[in-house]
Amino acid sequence: MAGFNEQDAIMEIREAVEHFFEVDKIKHDPFDDHNIAHASFGVKSRFGHVDVFFRVQKDKLILRTYLPLKAGQEERSKVGEFLLRANYGLKVGGFDFDFDDGEISYRTTIYCGDDEFEPPTYEQIDFALMVSILTVDKYGDALAKVIFGLVEPEDAIESIEE
Repeated sequence: MAGFNEQDAIMEIREAVEHFFEVDKIKHDPFDDHNIAHASFGVKSRFGHVDVFFRVQKDKLILRTYLPLKAGQEERSKVGEFLLRANYGLKVGGFDFDFDDGEISYRTTIYCGDDEFEPPTYEQIDFALMVSILTVDKYGDALAKVIFGLVEPEDAIESIEE
């Protein structure tokens, strides 16, 4: 695209996110040198809260919602199964799982384009955030039961999706 400036695009996306924080009066850590801002949000699941990192890249905004609980070594294969089963029916975003350290997050992305760049709107950011939080709320308690070995992954998913 003629005239496309990567730094200008990054700044426009950052400004859109800052506007979102301002309008909703969200307490947050401002963007750092890596173009990442952070905010914590309460959830209804037993986790109580999640940390959301808003990462700006030249053509997208990525929201990573980290759960405050990691899977231990023995439970990781069952947690991986649970998250894959959960991802199968999701329409927007998906769970990510680090098999090396047990870290669990939910990721949504807003693509802003290259040739036809447009920063994300308030509504797009709000939708991505709400999808993340509501999905963690929906699956969180069953995930915790799998992490603690109280239920099998297939049964946990079945109980959610009935």
